[in-house]
Amino acid sequence: MSKQKFRIAVFDLDGTLLDTLYDLAACADKALSHCGLPGHTMEEYRTYIGNGIPKLVARAVPPGTSEEDIQRVLKFYLGYYPEHCAEHTRFFPGVEETIRTLHERGYLLAVLSNKTEATAKKIIDRYFPDAPFRVVWGNNGVRPLKPATDAGYLLLSELGCEPEEVFYVGDGDTDMEFASRMGFFAAGATWGYRPSEVLKRCGADALFSSMEEILPYLP
Repeated sequence: MSKQKFRIAVFDLDGTLLDTLYDLAACADKALSHCGLPGHTMEEYRTYIGNGIPKLVARAVPPGTSEEDIQRVLKFYLGYYPEHCAEHTRFFPGVEETIRTLHERGYLLAVLSNKTEATAKKIIDRYFPDAPFRVVWGNNGVRPLKPATDAGYLLLSELGCEPEEVFYVGDGDTDMEFASRMGFFAAGATWGYRPSEVLKRCGADALFSSMEEILPYLP
């Protein structure tokens, strides 16, 4: 177990705090169908998500789809998903209790997602009405997405902390790459959408099979 003294706990959203896969997939299928394109299975969508909505759409359309049609799918999705982003989304086991405990222990909490920022904030407000998070950031069209480190350095400035004080929890390869580049402790969430071997290969300092398992690292 790490002997570091952490002050900040930062969380990815999709696949880490909340199981958003069904809503992401259902809305993507709706966008594809609207544009006359075939949909995908849930397991296929599991491999498509994690790098933002434009990447999701690019992976979901058939090979050879024109740029014009890709943009049509993307436009529909961006208009449809915010209104249907919480129909089937649910907490992963232990998330509510763990976030509450960390807040009570005095840790600064933040969310850093690659989904659009307005939607990320809407979902967090819906599922965490007590607003324990000091920062909820997503794709605002300005900050490059993870694994780029821009948002990480802005977060350090916003919260007044050093990289070694940050415990970062995420389920994706981009999350582990991002945390490693930043010098954060990279906690791989194996309850999410990527296999443990991928998280380890991409820089995870430790792997966790449930949210509660992080609590001994953050006493």
